[in-house]
Amino acid sequence: MPFSFYMGWWLLIPVCLSLLYGIISHHVLQIMEYPQKDTILGRLGNSLPALFLFTLWSIIIIPLPVFYILAFFTKVIRLYRRGESRSRELFLINITHLTTMALHMVLIGVFSLAVQTSMKELLQYPFWRILTISMVLIINNLVALLLPRWETIMGVLRTQAESAEVRPFMMFLWFCNIFLLLDSILCMADVGWDLLPLFLVGSTVLMEFYLIRFLRHLYLVLKVYYLEEEHRRLTKELEQQNQDAAVLRSKSEQDSMTGIYSRQYLIDKARELLERKVPFSFVFIDLDHLKRINDREGHHAGDIYLIQFTEEFASHLRDTDIFARVGGDEFVVLLLHCVGEKAIERMDLIRSRLTVDLKPGFSFSYGVSYVAEDTADSLEQIFHKADQAMYRDKQTRKY
Repeated sequence: MPFSFYMGWWLLIPVCLSLLYGIISHHVLQIMEYPQKDTILGRLGNSLPALFLFTLWSIIIIPLPVFYILAFFTKVIRLYRRGESRSRELFLINITHLTTMALHMVLIGVFSLAVQTSMKELLQYPFWRILTISMVLIINNLVALLLPRWETIMGVLRTQAESAEVRPFMMFLWFCNIFLLLDSILCMADVGWDLLPLFLVGSTVLMEFYLIRFLRHLYLVLKVYYLEEEHRRLTKELEQQNQDAAVLRSKSEQDSMTGIYSRQYLIDKARELLERKVPFSFVFIDLDHLKRINDREGHHAGDIYLIQFTEEFASHLRDTDIFARVGGDEFVVLLLHCVGEKAIERMDLIRSRLTVDLKPGFSFSYGVSYVAEDTADSLEQIFHKADQAMYRDKQTRKY
């Protein structure tokens, strides 16, 4: 004879399993970036709605559709809390409720076939109600433990469920939930068809099969979408890094005050010319009156003098010539394919124009070191020769 009310030790099984499920699923929700109170009370609080419902289901007879509706709202109470992304919560609520409801109905159908009794009569007994809900909780606990390792499902569950790719799947989830809810009415109906449990199990399993296929397809679509987004993000970051590198390279190649090339750029370029065996003249230049200007008018006036000198001097150079500042008032010019007396003639002409034609003029001393194609001198030796030639020029000149 069926019992309409039950109180006994068997109730401890769904109670303990509900508490365990609340604790395990708490960790899963944290992985999925749902804010959770990481306290004992917070973990237990998540378990209370389901614990109360499943215990009540074990104690008294609740119509199956009503039970599923109440189970849906326990998930709503637990998950539907954030105001940022409602669709994400609905996505998770629908898919977890659907799989739980489908599993429960399959178990009811299988046990009904096994004991050769109708599903309605089966659910009149507390033993079967406790057994079915306990098995659902055991499977849910196992799934919650293994879920972080299932990349496909986690990839879908982590989505915001707001993109165009996810919305059709959301509609499918709503349809499946309503379909199973209507199917659950058959479990409570007085239908004399012996194959009804088999029909219910078959249709539910078939629906779960399509659900898994949809999940996999959705995951692949989202994976492509996120890979494209990641590619765009990385491309943008790479472009920004290239721009930053170009700015840094420009700063390392340019003298910050005068805007001409820096000492490091000159050294790198000279070594490159030596390796390529390109003939050139290495001209070392030293301004004659910068110290006097700094002492008399201040360093600001000296800076202006340097800038004006570089502008005037650079205006007399070719595009192929390399002009760099290597010290306070020291400069170097690399005259490509300009060696011998031709380099001296060019420098004398430039100095004449800067000292005679301009008022006030710019006086400087220079020394030239010729670099042939087959030179065996190192860059340091070339630099030293030009420096010595500059000092000889400074000592013999009157300025």
